[in-house]
Formats: sequence, C-alpha cells, structure tokens
Amino acid sequence: MTWKDGFILAFHGMISNKLRAILTMLGVIIGVAAVIVLVAIGQGASSMVTSRIETLGTNVIFVSPAAGTPFPVSETNIVAHALPFSLQVVPSMNTGSKVSTLTTQGSAQIAGTTPSYLRLGGISLAAGHFITPEEVSASQHVAVLGANQVSNLFGAQNPVGSSIMIMGQKFQVVGALNAVGQGPGASQDNEIFIPITAAQTLFRTTQLSQMIVKTSNPNQANLTADYLTNLYTNEFGSSTAVSVASEDQVLLTLQATRATFTNLLAGTAAIALLVGGIGIMNIMLVSVTERTREIGIRRALGATREDVLLQFLFESMTMSLSGGLIGVIAGLGIMHLVPLILKTPAVFSPAALILAFVFSTAVGLIFGLYPAIKASGLDPIHALRYDG
Repeated sequence: MTWKDGFILAFHGMISNKLRAILTMLGVIIGVAAVIVLVAIGQGASSMVTSRIETLGTNVIFVSPAAGTPFPVSETNIVAHALPFSLQVVPSMNTGSKVSTLTTQGSAQIAGTTPSYLRLGGISLAAGHFITPEEVSASQHVAVLGANQVSNLFGAQNPVGSSIMIMGQKFQVVGALNAVGQGPGASQDNEIFIPITAAQTLFRTTQLSQMIVKTSNPNQANLTADYLTNLYTNEFGSSTAVSVASEDQVLLTLQATRATFTNLLAGTAAIALLVGGIGIMNIMLVSVTERTREIGIRRALGATREDVLLQFLFESMTMSLSGGLIGVIAGLGIMHLVPLILKTPAVFSPAALILAFVFSTAVGLIFGLYPAIKASGLDPIHALRYDG
C-alpha cells in the first residue's frame, strides 16, 4: 500500500464516521488553538510594556524604597544635587482610590508628582495642560487624567474644566493625556496625576513611592545607578533598603519574566494536545476492536502486517493533522479577536504556530502507533472468526 492509498483510506474512514472524528479531533483543535492564542497574548502584553518603557529612553533609572525605608519628598532635592549627571529627578507618590463625578464612579491609581514628569517623555497632552509649578507651589486641587480615566468618567466629552472627587476631595480637571499604554508600575492610561503637594495632604504622608531619574545621556545611566546604590547602601547599611534599577535592568528582568510566562502558557496549552492524543489513541483502539473482522478479511486477501499498520497509523495521523489545521485556523481567528475583547494586543508568533502544528502531528504519530501495532498483530484466522 502506498502513502497516497493510505491517506485516501484514512480520509474515507473519517468521512464515514464524521461525528466521532470531530469529537476525537476536538482535543487537538483546542490544544493547537490554545498554544497560538496564549503565546500571542503573553508576547503582546510583554511587548506593550517593553515598548512603553523604551519610549522613556535608555537613560532612565527607577529608585524605589523597600517596606519600612524612610523616603521623604525631600529626597528628591538631595538626589538632584548629589548627581552630576541627572537631567530630571521626578518624585512620585502613588495610591489606589475610588474616583467619581456627579454621574459616574470608578477606581484609579492616583499619582502625586511634579511638572518634571511630563519632561521624562512618552506622554503627551490631548487637551488642557499638565501640572504647573504654580499649581504645585499653591498645593492646588487639580488633576490630569489618563486616557482610560477620561473614557471611564466622561465618555467622549472633553473633561477639562470639570470636577472629580478623589478620596472625598474635589479636584478640577485641567488636562487629559493621549493613550500611552503600560508604564513603570501601573498603566499610565489608568492614572490620575495631581500636584505632589496636594498628594501629601490627601495621602497624609510625605513618603515617596518612587523616584524616576533621567540622566543626560544613556552612557551615564549605569554609572548613576551604581552611584545611587552605593549612596543608599552607605546610608541604610543594606543594598536592598532601596531598589535602584536602570531601564536596561528593567528590560532584562522583563524579558526573563516574559520568557517564563510565555513558556508557562504554552506548556499549559500543550496539555490539551496530550489529552487530544489520548483521545485519538482511545478511539483508534475502539476502532481496531470494531474492525477486527475487516482486518481479518484484508489479511486473507493478501494485505501484509505492514499494510494494516500503515492503514491505522495513517488514520490517526490524518485526524491529528486535520485537527491541527483546524486548530491553526481557529487560533489565528481568535487571536485577532483578543484585542477587541481583552483590550490588550496579541502578537503573532510563527514559532508557536509551527511548534503547535509539529506537536499535533507528533501526537497523531505517537498515540496512533500502539493501536496500529495492535491491529497489525492480529491473527488473521482469529480475526475472521471474530463476531463481536
């Protein structure tokens, strides 16, 4: 029997038992589609964060205190005077809070900061203005909304000039930002920026959540990070009292996390393929039992053991390959729906597609081999007498 004849027989076998073939292929279809979609989601989320961090430039350093480490607002001026390479030293105080207007309610990450935040790069105004030095000096209750907060609280209306309530305090909206995606920490689209002086009163603390330091050029970033690490190690007696990370370090950590996350998702989805393979083996074993007499007739008419083995192996591989192709089509289709449903990008991975398809083919071969060997090993005489 040729390969062509084997696949033709296998195809006709599938057509004659459509429902059983579809149910058998379902595990493979789900597994292949899941691998493609989950890897796309993992890579999409990571690429969004990476691109957002990269917009700040490779000369950015993030300085964050550990729990219990005093980190007052005055630390900003100390670092600004201590660092000869710093171009911007931007303080940030963050907390989550309920926010509301007269007609809507929501939640947001409230960020107290200074006008220097806008000069870090990566964000731009859609309307109004960002926090001004005068508003910081006067501790005015003004707010700049991220793109998602504009949509959540005001819909399609221009929010500038309107009022919102934050922690029971009234703030006037003076600006709105264009969508930027994920930034350091929370998504900046979900943030509301207020003057840091107003944040100290509102949060009832003078402790910073983070400082963002921008050096004059990328070559000075690592040197500055080392300087700050030594500075705080000497001050607190521990290198972990304050975390100092350059953007290069953040990106390296992110890449390692992304690889782990993507592999975890792919591994989880691969379990569905294994389940699909077990389903194929189970059905093929049932098929061998049901067709015992057919096998005996074929052997009596001159078919060799190899012919019978190839026939059943081709059937399992045909189901697996068909399931793989349908899974690829389904996975690509779902992948294009992910941004609409989850509001997060999905990045197509050719490697994931190839891996999923190759794995599905291997599933058909491996899990179909035992039933095929069992079928080819049947004694022709006993097979002809079988009446089950």
